Amino acid sequence: MRVLMLSWEFPPRIIGGISTHVYHLSKSLVCKGNTVHVLTFDFPNTQLEDVVEGVSISRVESAGVSQTDFLLWIYSMNSLMIERGKKLLRDQMFDLVHAHDWMVGRAALELNKSSCIPLVTTIHATEIGRRAGLYDDYQRKIHEIEQLLIQYSEEVICCSQYMLSHLKVNFGANPNKISVVPNAVDISRFNSETNDGRELGQKLGPGVRLAEMVVLYVGRLVEEKGLHTLIEAFEMLNHDNVSATLIIVGEGPIKEDLTAEVRKRGLQGVIHIIGFVDEATLIALYRSSNIFVLPSVYEPFGIVVLEAMAGRIPVVVSDVGGLSEIVEHGVTGLKAQPRDPVSLAASIRRLLEERSLARELTQNAYRMLVEKYSWDVAAERTLQVYERACGEMLKFGAVPDEHFLTDTSLTSLLFTLGATNSKNARSAGEIAEVVKAPGLPLKLILGKLSSLGYLVNLLDPESNEVRYHLSDKGIIKACARFS
Repeated sequence: MRVLMLSWEFPPRIIGGISTHVYHLSKSLVCKGNTVHVLTFDFPNTQLEDVVEGVSISRVESAGVSQTDFLLWIYSMNSLMIERGKKLLRDQMFDLVHAHDWMVGRAALELNKSSCIPLVTTIHATEIGRRAGLYDDYQRKIHEIEQLLIQYSEEVICCSQYMLSHLKVNFGANPNKISVVPNAVDISRFNSETNDGRELGQKLGPGVRLAEMVVLYVGRLVEEKGLHTLIEAFEMLNHDNVSATLIIVGEGPIKEDLTAEVRKRGLQGVIHIIGFVDEATLIALYRSSNIFVLPSVYEPFGIVVLEAMAGRIPVVVSDVGGLSEIVEHGVTGLKAQPRDPVSLAASIRRLLEERSLARELTQNAYRMLVEKYSWDVAAERTLQVYERACGEMLKFGAVPDEHFLTDTSLTSLLFTLGATNSKNARSAGEIAEVVKAPGLPLKLILGKLSSLGYLVNLLDPESNEVRYHLSDKGIIKACARFS
């Protein structure tokens, strides 16, 4: 099987679990005799063309659009992926396109239709799930792109039975085209010896003091991970004189809020938010910690739980989503109620105090891991999905570009470009060059914005082309996005 795989992240670009998933899946597929070419976004100090453990990598250079408007940046990056992907499809033979989540949705759909080869999409998480609803145009646009991917893909993969149900309920997806392929873990990564505690403490920073018992969290620092609940639970443990250190590993938009909350509660000596760490330090943390905790309120799967099990430490998780399927309470880990610091603190305390239970859970979890969660098994199940997809090419037309290039994004772009008066007006060609957009769809959207009173059109007498700038109404619309 020859696969063109699309992902916005691939090591060393690691934003969340997609990067780890794509790396191990692609490598495992190659080990089974398949050809995999990953098309992804660039990252500092990486080659644009590379081969990693038999997997060919093509990285597109970051677009010139600011990430202030994430949707517009994603649109621009997808334009570059489409350009590079079409060249790959001209130069090489591929059997299918495999997309990972909405961030590469536009490129996946365009390459699927232009090449007439099947599309398989893995939905790792959804916007409606992350936010427990859709509250603004930004979220609704992401949901729409997810809907298009599910609708236009020959086959869809998700990581848990929970996600299968989620896609059926929230997207009306046909369950007959959805396959559950659980995430996996490379156990061999965790076979190194545990670092000396003092050496590890020095690597984590001069302000980090490790107690005899260490509780570990690894993941993105976002609201749905339940980190505020974890901090509150640790405050309870601290008040009860439970001697333990909490290490929080990861980056994300709520990092400053979490740091401020730790200071406010006076827990700087026992809770350390250390940000991103390298692979060796991360594995040492897994191997040296006494408990791993993932207190999510939304979690399609939770690959870090498998990593903790591979590191042979007991786990405490929220009883939600895919976590409920991975962990059997009292057998392979403990479950706590989501958003309940009392329940979470009780589970952590139980494992800190009942060491025999902790050892039993660890042993059971490791055995389960070996039997059920290998990348070899995940690759084999993915190949079965590929085979089905290759036999059922759907008949859909191309997806109109306006599904991806939004009115709000364009007004934001014109504002950041300074196109707020006649002197700084921009032509459709100049705007298209910035966002790497095809001319006709862009002109249609500019025409719509003009008819709605958001843009002023000017005819340049020298070039005889129409130039655009924001009207007062358009400036207000753009500023509302940034407020």
